[in-house]
Amino acid sequence: MTTTIDHIIIAVPDLAEAIADYSALLGRAPSWRGAHPDYGTANTLFKLDNTYIELLAPQGEGTAADIVNGILDARGPCLSGLVFGTESADDFISHARSTGLEASDPVPGHGVDEQTRAERRWRNMFWDTTAARGIFSFCIEHEAGSTLPEATPHGAGVIAGVDHVVVKTQSADAAKTFYGDQLGIRLALEQDVPEWGGVQLFFRASSMSIEVIASDKAPERDELWGLALKTDDIEATHGRLKESGVEISDIRDGRKPGTRVCTAKSHTLGVPTLLIEHPPR
Repeated sequence: MTTTIDHIIIAVPDLAEAIADYSALLGRAPSWRGAHPDYGTANTLFKLDNTYIELLAPQGEGTAADIVNGILDARGPCLSGLVFGTESADDFISHARSTGLEASDPVPGHGVDEQTRAERRWRNMFWDTTAARGIFSFCIEHEAGSTLPEATPHGAGVIAGVDHVVVKTQSADAAKTFYGDQLGIRLALEQDVPEWGGVQLFFRASSMSIEVIASDKAPERDELWGLALKTDDIEATHGRLKESGVEISDIRDGRKPGTRVCTAKSHTLGVPTLLIEHPPR
């Protein structure tokens, strides 16, 4: 069984404003715009090289609107969900339940792009948020042929993909159980980080990482905190962002040898965001 990182959800109060900000940050037009009238939400998707980012906003009334409004009331715009992917819902459910993760039976889903009228179908497997110590997450199986087009790039220095997403937790052991044992994602690295007063774990899937920082300083409930986005040319990305009016730090050397990074300070929808360029292979 292979589990992927299908997409990352960012909760936003105003979808139109969020689309404008994130299109400027990524240097890309959206891949998809849809609505979920039965659930009271609307979304916009940006498909990158290795995953996609979903901007999710309340629109009307429904169970999903209640969840998103609750998140926005508590934290404002923020990283709000981590969605995993599988090619076989049956295999995923069998593995998850055998390891103590009470995944639901598959729940069918269907979406229509508001502009192109293209359709996509999927099946979701849900579990209680306590399994991920408070982080909203689930697994999705896309129907064959339900592909999402690439977010069309505009100009040079576009964002290529997601490098990693940061999770804060008080329990490294709980993270190993959930991401490693129950979801089946490979733990690529574990190391002590004395300057942070804790342990750093990297779970690797979909050419990106879930970076878990385990420390007593973390919130009582786990929190999706930050995002690192990949660029193939950080100089071009930095120049494009400055020209677009995005506040951006100077380029500096990254923590990992050979990397160069800079920090986006606006247009990030409330998400601490690092831009990173890896050395050529």
